[in-house]
Amino acid sequence: MFYLNVTAAVVLWLITIWRAPGAWRNRQKRPLWVAFAVLASNLLLSNNGAARAFDLFVGVNSLSALLKHLAAVTAAACVVAFLDGALASAACPPTRARAHTVVPIATAALMITLFGAAGRPHEAVDMLLAYPRDLRITAYTLIWTLYFGWALATATRLSWRWSRRPGPVLLQRGLAIICLGTSIGILYAIHRAGMLFTERFNVHPVSKNADSAINALLAVIPLLLIAAGSTLPAVEKIREAARHHRDVHRLYPLWDALTSATPHIRLKQRPTPLRDLLNVRTPRERLYRRTIEIRDAILVLNDCAPVAVRLRAADHVEDAGLPDTAAATAAEACWVRAAREARVAGHLTSGTVEPPAKAGTDLDTEVLVLASLSDAYFSPLSEEFARQHLARLNRSEVRL
Repeated sequence: MFYLNVTAAVVLWLITIWRAPGAWRNRQKRPLWVAFAVLASNLLLSNNGAARAFDLFVGVNSLSALLKHLAAVTAAACVVAFLDGALASAACPPTRARAHTVVPIATAALMITLFGAAGRPHEAVDMLLAYPRDLRITAYTLIWTLYFGWALATATRLSWRWSRRPGPVLLQRGLAIICLGTSIGILYAIHRAGMLFTERFNVHPVSKNADSAINALLAVIPLLLIAAGSTLPAVEKIREAARHHRDVHRLYPLWDALTSATPHIRLKQRPTPLRDLLNVRTPRERLYRRTIEIRDAILVLNDCAPVAVRLRAADHVEDAGLPDTAAATAAEACWVRAAREARVAGHLTSGTVEPPAKAGTDLDTEVLVLASLSDAYFSPLSEEFARQHLARLNRSEVRL
């Protein structure tokens, strides 16, 4: 159970951190973020040793149990509020939204009152098992169990309704997983109610250790399922962001080579390759900017590539025996590299602006075109052509 709790805590903290920027920008996402933040904090006390140490430090017996139950009340209310807000429409009566706010507040107030009124003469992680005959602890547990069961039943109903609506496949699957998690959570509430009933009659169908293990499993597994279900719709966005980040770094060598000869077209200061790789913010916007700056640099380098240079580049590629599908890109890479080396060496000639040999119709196809251009640019073929071109320019200057 220790490793399961640690896994759940790590997962919830990662999701909490990852969702924080979106929750800051979008109010509709905040209830779900609060739920994950509260549950992640709550799992810090999931270990019995940590819970006892906390209670000993504060000096209040079983305070960790109250905090964990209040955290569950808050998280359940936030999940219900998030699902209800997502399904909200003009036809929904406002009383439901008020009920989703009033009921958890009233539940928390009653729990705090009964907790304070109970004796609790010694430290106990599970108050129901420690004080089965205390009516105040029994009432506390009953109120908590009834609310939790109601909240999870409401969340199950809302997530099921949402999953039946038209929408992305991943969203529907994620809601189905959330529905499964909240359904298992209902089993947790039923299990707690069963414990409440059997303890009143001093009946023990299973040992206390087995009871605690079942209780812990039914509490942690729904958290992992709800976390997985709420994250699943974002998988496609994560995959797309990872692809864009990969493409940004993939085009870095070509971008760096061309913009080092035309630094004025850079919007921002040149990052190092490592810093560029570690920068994961706004990958799509950075990719757009990178493709634009590569194309701008090529336009500037047109001035150093007269028609004669382009024709020699085409002949150079033809002599290499490249297939027609790669010849146009290779020829463009040759004259671009030659123009870049000429500009860096200070050989400024008068060229004409020519359209690119190939260009993408959207961002993805443009990346593919520029990636092919990059491969050709750093090939021995274009390197040899640029070297010959630079040598020809140097000989011309010497004769002059």
